[in-house]
Amino acid sequence: MESTAFVTIGSRAPDFRAPTSNGQTLDRASFVGKVPVALVFPAPETPDLAATLTAFDDRMIEFGRRRVQVLAVVPESPRTVRELAERIPLRALTLLADPDDSIRTAYGATGQCDLMDTEGRLRAVVPLGPDAVDDLLERADALPATDADRSDG
Repeated sequence: MESTAFVTIGSRAPDFRAPTSNGQTLDRASFVGKVPVALVFPAPETPDLAATLTAFDDRMIEFGRRRVQVLAVVPESPRTVRELAERIPLRALTLLADPDDSIRTAYGATGQCDLMDTEGRLRAVVPLGPDAVDDLLERADALPATDADRSDG
């Protein structure tokens, strides 16, 4: 069974509440029952954080088609994540400020993407690397369809 240090596949993902790069505050509960969520946890020593974030940002339309909300968790202050999003620049990817590392610690995650289903249960852990975006999209395709998905067909 795949697992992270603290969350195992199939278990309920920890709650989080954090300011975003676009000035909002988001929490896990606001997505439960609505859309799957992918949290991207770049490793603190990621040599090119901008390239990692851009790889996801460039594919946000594909995540949107799958109704997956992608959030990158960055261990920086809200001001720093806003500046980072503007400097890169990110068009669609939302960054979560995690200045005290509480989100990463709760998930036991670093250098990976955690994919939760609409019920807030961890369904996949994808290591960050050259194929991470494709792997995460593939895992998103394998999630069970929601009632909203079935009514679109």
